[in-house]
Amino acid sequence: MDSRSFQAFLSITENRSRILAMIVTMVQDFDVAEDLFQETVIEILNSEEQFDPTRSFTPWACGIAKNVVRQHWRRQKQTPSSGLDEMISDLAMVSTEGDDDLWHREQKALRSCFQKLPSRMQQLLLLRYGHNIKGRELAESVACRPGSIRTTLARLRGQLRHCIQAKTAEKMVKANL
Repeated sequence: MDSRSFQAFLSITENRSRILAMIVTMVQDFDVAEDLFQETVIEILNSEEQFDPTRSFTPWACGIAKNVVRQHWRRQKQTPSSGLDEMISDLAMVSTEGDDDLWHREQKALRSCFQKLPSRMQQLLLLRYGHNIKGRELAESVACRPGSIRTTLARLRGQLRHCIQAKTAEKMVKANL
């Protein structure tokens, strides 16, 4: 592996969660997103000589991911209709833009907030978002009524969002002191 390929590999590794988050946003299935992420890595490595090192890596890589997802939609004949795919991919690209420090602070805050949840709620989130288990199977796995799973997940996401916002705001205040 030459130094340019090694640098591309490091950049992919550093930005894996952002690229994967964009893909998940577009396809809304973690298993499919993981497969598409692997395709994206191959495309990035095959296209690395086209990358301009004076520009930001993440938007470039996410542009490749966006094209990989579109190819997937064409193969599956599942392209969202009436321009929805453009809107979804544009919204997904928002996750690639912005402050890298904030991104890292939010990731650290998420880990901390997740660890504060009761173990049963951690298990629920891991099964749903880590293993892509849905519906009745998810409800049975955590001994919960199927009708309350959606509400519980929405509340958990809200709790995590609030906790992350509080932690990142707290760190911003401390940094400005």
